[in-house]
Amino acid sequence: MKQLQFEFNDPESYKTDYEVTLKGEVEKKRTNYLSEFARDYSDVTDAPRSFRHFMNQIELSRYEQDKEVFGLHVNEDGSWDLQSWKRGTEKVQIVSLPKPAKTKGIYYQPFQRTKQKLYVKRIGDVIQKPGTNHIYVIDLKKKTVQLMDLPFQLTEDDEVLAIYQNRVLYRQMPDDSKTRVYLRDNSKTTRLKLFEVEDMWDTRVIDEGTVVGMTENMTETKIKWSTFDLRTKQFTQHRYDLPKRDANEVQRHTSAILENDLVYSFIETKKNGTSILVLDAQTEEVRYEGTIKYDMPKSDLQLNGMTIN
Repeated sequence: MKQLQFEFNDPESYKTDYEVTLKGEVEKKRTNYLSEFARDYSDVTDAPRSFRHFMNQIELSRYEQDKEVFGLHVNEDGSWDLQSWKRGTEKVQIVSLPKPAKTKGIYYQPFQRTKQKLYVKRIGDVIQKPGTNHIYVIDLKKKTVQLMDLPFQLTEDDEVLAIYQNRVLYRQMPDDSKTRVYLRDNSKTTRLKLFEVEDMWDTRVIDEGTVVGMTENMTETKIKWSTFDLRTKQFTQHRYDLPKRDANEVQRHTSAILENDLVYSFIETKKNGTSILVLDAQTEEVRYEGTIKYDMPKSDLQLNGMTIN
């Protein structure tokens, strides 16, 4: 982790934001009324202008992995426009692709990147017909798109989550509303029950071979997540106990996210500021721990976002 930046907002002072870096540098930004009319809502305000303009299109699917933001737009003739931007840089990659085979509709969603390949699935605008057995793979280096056959036929209840060495991680949501998660190849199907709990909100492949599932909310006392190593087929349930806090302290917000194979969590309190904790998703090792303390005791600052590089 090279950089961790936080953005706070003071609702008592109209549109006043504070950006804080790991080095303790604070930058105050105040938004005027005129700038509100031209505000960028695509969450890429630091990107080059051309990329911000591209990302503000209405019918565009967005995907982010390891601080690289992708935008995919389907044109009227069925061709695809893909742009990507790495946070913290000025570099934008632009790829124009002819209409891929067996495409229908305009909603296609990138869902995974591995090295130079970006995986795309169809979503939303049309019901997936029983018998669909492919997704799309964009080669970012060669700037081409091809069909990839899956080892089985999808049904309208299936949602592909990740691809790993010709194995498909997918979620099945039948009429009984009980989610089921499977790992499947040409010859075997493995049910991953640990990832079927109700509060498992983020399931993905990291480190080219480990499936991680994040619970929806961390509590005041712990962070919980699960991993499944695709290479060793070993399940591990992870738990990190948080330090005890003053019972009288008002805890306003807790959150945990998964980025760059790390678990980032923060606990926002009214009195002490925001505590930051960064954990290795597989070993539970603490990579960073610190606190941003407010120098304004009467303020009501709210944490808007976190940028990780």
